[in-house]
Amino acid sequence: MSVAKFKIVMRLEKLSKSTNEAPICIRITKDRKSMYKTLFHIDPKYWDAKEQRVKKQHPNSELLNAKITKSKAECEQESYLLSLANDSVGLSTIRNKINNRTSQDLFEYAGKYLEQLEKDGKYATYKKNKSVVKKLRDYLQKDVLPIKSITPEFIKQYENYLLNTLRNNRNTVTVNMKALAKLVRDIFREYNLDETNNPFKNIKFKREQTDKVFLEIDEIKKIQELKLTPINPLCDTKDMFLFECFTGIRIADILTLKWKNVSDKTITIIMRKTAKPLTINQSNDVLSIIGKRRARKIKHEGEINPEAYVFNVLKVDIDRVSAQEALNAISSATAIINKQLKRIAKKTGINKNLSTHVARHTFATMLITKDVNLMVVRDLLGHGDIRVTQVYARVVSKKKEEAINVLNNL
Repeated sequence: MSVAKFKIVMRLEKLSKSTNEAPICIRITKDRKSMYKTLFHIDPKYWDAKEQRVKKQHPNSELLNAKITKSKAECEQESYLLSLANDSVGLSTIRNKINNRTSQDLFEYAGKYLEQLEKDGKYATYKKNKSVVKKLRDYLQKDVLPIKSITPEFIKQYENYLLNTLRNNRNTVTVNMKALAKLVRDIFREYNLDETNNPFKNIKFKREQTDKVFLEIDEIKKIQELKLTPINPLCDTKDMFLFECFTGIRIADILTLKWKNVSDKTITIIMRKTAKPLTINQSNDVLSIIGKRRARKIKHEGEINPEAYVFNVLKVDIDRVSAQEALNAISSATAIINKQLKRIAKKTGINKNLSTHVARHTFATMLITKDVNLMVVRDLLGHGDIRVTQVYARVVSKKKEEAINVLNNL
């Protein structure tokens, strides 16, 4: 019997046309037979075949090369230990041991995925996927779900459970099913399974078009005219809501906005959701809010600390705590703000379910109503996909149609 040989290779024959990425695998050869264990997928331009390494030009080269070294060492160790127990061990035995068939269990794979998300500091994605997996586990009342057990019929039954038993709305169900579909797809790629057997392959989950709640100009003015003393906790909420109405900046970025991000005419931030920069000019309404808060700050403290928050609501400095603590602080503050907005709606007689999202919707709707180019609105909102912005165009179109219908009924 020959000794098993290990080599790191890129399988160009498996190149994805949609992503232009090919799998990097450990090729294990024994007795003239080979098997592959997929480690990850990358663009071929980043692969050094001679050195069997990811080129330094790749942004995550160190992490990926460390994974190569670790995974290869683990496979070699498993093979060595097997050979000690049985010097005639074959490739199929090595395959079963290295692949560890339970790793094709959805819950085990999901557990490792969640661990990596948490390790990478992607806590929002971590929390969403953790909830999705927990919901599925509660449904099954089991801790094991082999990939082969996930069939189109299983998917249909689980979808019906979410809709009819848990009473999740259509869009919530779609979010859950798409998250599960991603995990299944990743398992098929990880273990080079036949994609034609992927149960999600031909299933499409629809989203329902929901009406965006936004404020009319007269409703915004009602909030602007609401008299509140600076010590009233609703005062900060009012300012943040109006600030979002006139900038479109997400509430997480408003809560973490520091004076160093504010110049005389512009606001410049790195958006927490996308990690992309955003610079926005201050309108007269924004200048008024900022000016009022600056004057109050100087009056009480004598000067402006560039590291201080413009809206002094968060109790932690997000630059000095962990990503998890920052996310928890922002989520908690947002929940309180949304509760306070209900009180503001009641005080102003606005019969709408106010939330921070309503302010962002209001910003987008006002711009499109004034015929601002959709691409400009997309950039101001920080959307990566124009299709997300187009939702507001449909809202405005419906608004204009309703206005014409009013005339028809005169």
